[in-house]
Amino acid sequence: MLVYNSLTFQKEKFEPLNPDKVLMYVCGPTVYDSPHLGHAKSAVAFDLIRRYLEYKGFNVNIVKNYTDIDDKIIKRANEKNMDFKALSEKYIEEYDNIMRILNIKPETRTPRATEIIDFMIEVIQTLIEKGYAYESNGSVYFAVKTYPGYNTIFQNKEEEEYIEYEIPTDEQPLYGDKYDPNDFVLWKAWKEGEPYWESLWGKGRPGWHIECSCMALKFLGDVIDIHGGGLDLKSPHHKNEIAQSTAYTGEDLFAKYFLHNGFIEVDQEKMSKSLGNFFLVSDLLKKFDPMVIRFFLISSHYRSSANFTMNSIQQAESNYEKMLNTIKKIHELNPINKSSQKLTDLSSKIEETKIKIIEAMDNDFSTPEAIAEILTLFNEINRVVFEKNTDITEEFKNQFFGFIEDLEQIFGIFPDLRKKLKLGIIEPIGEKDKLIKNLLDIIKETREELRERKLYVISDKIRDKLQDLGINLEDK
Repeated sequence: MLVYNSLTFQKEKFEPLNPDKVLMYVCGPTVYDSPHLGHAKSAVAFDLIRRYLEYKGFNVNIVKNYTDIDDKIIKRANEKNMDFKALSEKYIEEYDNIMRILNIKPETRTPRATEIIDFMIEVIQTLIEKGYAYESNGSVYFAVKTYPGYNTIFQNKEEEEYIEYEIPTDEQPLYGDKYDPNDFVLWKAWKEGEPYWESLWGKGRPGWHIECSCMALKFLGDVIDIHGGGLDLKSPHHKNEIAQSTAYTGEDLFAKYFLHNGFIEVDQEKMSKSLGNFFLVSDLLKKFDPMVIRFFLISSHYRSSANFTMNSIQQAESNYEKMLNTIKKIHELNPINKSSQKLTDLSSKIEETKIKIIEAMDNDFSTPEAIAEILTLFNEINRVVFEKNTDITEEFKNQFFGFIEDLEQIFGIFPDLRKKLKLGIIEPIGEKDKLIKNLLDIIKETREELRERKLYVISDKIRDKLQDLGINLEDK
């Protein structure tokens, strides 16, 4: 099994630190706004990687953090006249709900940065004592010149000769509070109106980079197998994580493999609010089945950018619905006792496809190749079974649904399938269902606005009327 390691710029054989166990840390969201399609791209990518590792027999201990204290959070909380904790908890709940809708498996742990401030202070103090960091006007900075090879991290070049460097703490900093413009903050001194924690250096809060390092160290250990995140986090965030973490632990490695997912592009341009091509997941869920969104996201390689257009997601929807229709029709067929050569050949095709899917996934999780094989197989099943009216046996039926269960384990695109088939609800979301869902979303948003304005009587009346229709809403 090969994975592309951003540290070495090449595919490497995947060999975890322990033979049957994988320690995996994924940079989660900074929770100051609703999750967008880029968040979903990253979440689905690393869920897919986790699922495949588990399918291969590894026990995966996965930690994904919530950055719940940050400049963006403070700014947004002030704009909304909210407590920063209330704001971050609101978006944590929304993110978590959407990820479950997209069939993201629950992580082993999802720590919040604010849960381990004391440990962060301990780590920062150790870095100061070891000569890697310094305090300046209530803030603490990591001195990059003290770390050999800092400039070669994620850089495909030979390591520079290291020149011994000591922090000149007896001199006046030349760059504001910093001795070098590249030094990065570990602890930020308190500013009026900001939340703070008491520390050895006065009131303040942690820097962004130290938050992720400490959550990985605290919940997974000094050295982990996989560190994941978006391509935009490679530098300086992951670069700085490596430097401060290994400086603290004294280990040669922080993570054995760094994996980075690509971006979402819209009509070949990077998705951004400034370009007006920004898509919230909640908005897309009003138009598309969650598994269609997931299927679209895994149709491109996790390291590649996914180009989002209405045509591309509608194509994903069409392919996904064709698969569901085939599954439903196979489920409804009555098997016979006697097989045929056509069915035997088709049975062999299923086994061949399974082998090709594993080969593709073993090659750095190549989902485009795997999905191409799946769609080819489904076309062949439709041709042989339905166009040529070939009878199937119970053995073939069991083999087919065993294959579908394998697809769910690896790709997560057919959740609760047997249950849905039993209840007869396998069909994709129709236009009527979408209309009902959109109306309920409007009602829910209206109630939230009423509650924010403290118009509880009207809000409760709407809830009670919905309850009369058998629709229960809970405010929490």
